[in-house]
Amino acid sequence: MGFRPWRWRLVLAGLMGVTVLSLGLWLADLLGVSKSLINGFFLVVSIIGYAVIGMFCRTGNPEEYYVAGRRVSAPFNGMATAADWMSAASFIGLTGLLLSDGFVGDGHHAGGLAYVLGWTGGFCLLGFLFAAKLNASSAITIPDFLGQRFQSPSVRWLAAWGAILCSSIYLIAQIYGIGLVASMLSGLTFELGVFLALGGILLCSFLGGMRAVTWTQVVQCVVIVASMLALGVAVSWKTQGHPVLAVAAAQSLQTIERRAKEIEADPAEQRTRQAIALRIRDLDSKIADPVAARTIERQVIARQIARAKADNAPLREIQALEANPAWREVGVERLTQAWWTEREQLIQTLNRPVGFQAADLHGLNQGWVNTVALVFCLMVGTAALPHVLVRSYTASSPTQAQRSVVWALFFIVVVYLCASALAVLIKSFVLTELVGVNLDQLPDWADRLKLRKLALLTVQDYNHDGIVQFSDVRLFNDYVVLAVPEIARLSPVFTGLIAAGALAAALSTADGLLLTISNALAQDLYFQTAAPQAPALRRVMLSKILLMVVALLAAWFATNRPVNILFWITCAFSLAASTFFPVLLLGLYWPAMNRVGAIAAMASGLGVSFYYIVSNHPWVQMRLQLSPQDTIWWGLDPTCAAVFGVPMGLFLGYVFSQASASKN
Repeated sequence: MGFRPWRWRLVLAGLMGVTVLSLGLWLADLLGVSKSLINGFFLVVSIIGYAVIGMFCRTGNPEEYYVAGRRVSAPFNGMATAADWMSAASFIGLTGLLLSDGFVGDGHHAGGLAYVLGWTGGFCLLGFLFAAKLNASSAITIPDFLGQRFQSPSVRWLAAWGAILCSSIYLIAQIYGIGLVASMLSGLTFELGVFLALGGILLCSFLGGMRAVTWTQVVQCVVIVASMLALGVAVSWKTQGHPVLAVAAAQSLQTIERRAKEIEADPAEQRTRQAIALRIRDLDSKIADPVAARTIERQVIARQIARAKADNAPLREIQALEANPAWREVGVERLTQAWWTEREQLIQTLNRPVGFQAADLHGLNQGWVNTVALVFCLMVGTAALPHVLVRSYTASSPTQAQRSVVWALFFIVVVYLCASALAVLIKSFVLTELVGVNLDQLPDWADRLKLRKLALLTVQDYNHDGIVQFSDVRLFNDYVVLAVPEIARLSPVFTGLIAAGALAAALSTADGLLLTISNALAQDLYFQTAAPQAPALRRVMLSKILLMVVALLAAWFATNRPVNILFWITCAFSLAASTFFPVLLLGLYWPAMNRVGAIAAMASGLGVSFYYIVSNHPWVQMRLQLSPQDTIWWGLDPTCAAVFGVPMGLFLGYVFSQASASKN
C-alpha cells in the first residue's frame, strides 16, 4: 500500500483539535463564560468537524462507497472498527450499569462484568473465525457474501431482512443516545437534539458512504478514547491525588466495601426496603384491578391538590400532583403500564448491591447462570453483527483484516477499563457524600442533577425519616457518565468533553448501521434480485436515498423515547448471533453446508430468539395477561435469547443440510 502520511495527519489533527478545543474552553471557563455556551460549542464543533470530513471524502464510486476501496490498513481499520463498535451503550451505559448492578449482579441477573467479558471476547471470535475469510471474498455486504456462498437469492433475501432487523433495533437505540447527549449539550428539547445531530450523520454517510464513514470514525475513535482518558485522569487526580485511574479505583474499593457493610446493617436502610416491598405489593393489587385502583387514587390526588392549593403550596408541587398518571390519563392502559414500570424499578432497587457484589452471593445461583449466558450471547453477537463484520471488507488484505481486529480490541479495552474505574470512583461519591445526609442538606452536585431538564438523579424518601438511604437513590444508568464531572466537581469543560466523546460513539455506530441497512435494502433486496444489470451510479444513488429515508424513520422512532438503551442493544446482539453466527460458522468451516441448511439455520435461530424476547417484554405480557413464570425458560433473561437461538440454528442447519443432500 505504501505510506500515506495524510492519514496519520488526520489522526494527529483530531487529537490536536480535541486538545486545543479543550484548553481554549477551559480558559473560557476561567474567564466566566457560561457552562451552556461551552457545552454548545463542543456540540457544534463536533458535528461540523465530522460533516467536513464527510464532504471531503464524498464519492460516487461503488467500490469506494460500499467498502472504502478495500485498501484501509490495519491500524486505521482497527480505529474505525472500534468507533463503529463503541456505541452509546458502551460509552455512556457501561459505567451506569456497573454502578447500579455491580460486577457480578444481584444473584438473579447478570452484572456489568458480563458485558465487558462478552464484548471483548467477541472480537477474539471475530478475529479467529471470520475476519480473514470474509476479506478474501469479493462481497460488499454480509447478505451478499451468504448469497454468493450458497448461490441462492433466497439466502441473500433472508439474510438481508435479518441484517435490517438487528441493525434497526441497534440504530434506534443509538439515535436515542444521540438525542440525550445533544439536548444536554445544547439545551434544546430531546426531539430537536435528535434532528440536529442527525444532520451530521447524513452529511457524512450520505455523501461518501463507507469511505467517508471510515475516516470520520478514525477521528471519532480519537475523540472517544481521548475524552474517556482525560476524564479518568482528572477524576483520579481529584479523588486520590495522582493520575493513575486503575490505582485510584483500587484505593476507593476498600472504602466502598467498608461503607457498604455499614449501610446494609443500618436499621433505617432496612425500614426503607420494607417500605419499598409494601409499595410493590400495593402495585400488584392495583395492576390486578386497575379500574377500581384508578378511582381510589384519583380521589386521594384530588384531596392532595385541594390541600396544596389551600396551603398556597409552590406551583411546582401542584403540577407534580397533576402529572400523576392516575389524574392525567382518561383510560387505564397507560396507567397500568406506569405501574408496571414503577414495579420493575422498585424490584431492581431491592435487588441491586450496595457495593459491587451482593452480600448474599454464595455458590452457584441464577445470577451466575445469567452471567455465563449473557457472556455467550454478547460474544457470538459481537462476532455476528453485520455492521461490524462488514469492516473485514474494507481492510487491504486478509492479514490486515485480522490485525485490524487486534487494533480495535486495544482501543476498546482502554475505554472499558476507564469506564469500569469511573464506576468505582462515582459509587464512592454516592456512598460517602449522598447516603446518610438530610434531604434538605444534599451535596451541591445532587441538587444540580435533580433539577436538570433531563434529570440524572432522583431521591425518594420511602421511610419518611428525612434522611437519604441507599435505596432512596436512583441514578439514571443510561447516561450517568455524563454527570461524572459534576459529581467530582470538575470544570464544565470535562462535561462538554465527555459529552463530545459520547456523541462521537453514538454517531460513529449510527453511521455504520445506516450504511448496513440502506445497502441491504438497495443492494441485496433490490438490485441483486430485481435489477442485477443496473448501472453503478444508479446503485449508489438509490443507496443514498434509502439511507436518508432510514435515518429519518429511525429518528422518528427514537423521539418516542424507548427506555433502557442497554436492554435493546443487548437484544440486538442476541438476534444477530442467532441469525448469522450459525450460518457463517457452518458456511465457512463445513463444506457440506448447503442452501437448505442455511435457510433453516437463519430462520430457526432468528425465530426462536425473536419469540423469546417479544414474549417476555412487559408490554406484551400485560396485553396477553402473561407472567414471567409462563414465558421464562430456565430462569434466563430475555437478553440471553441467543442461548436458545444459536444452538437451534446450528442443529437445524446441520440436519437440513444432511437431509437435503441425501435426497439429491
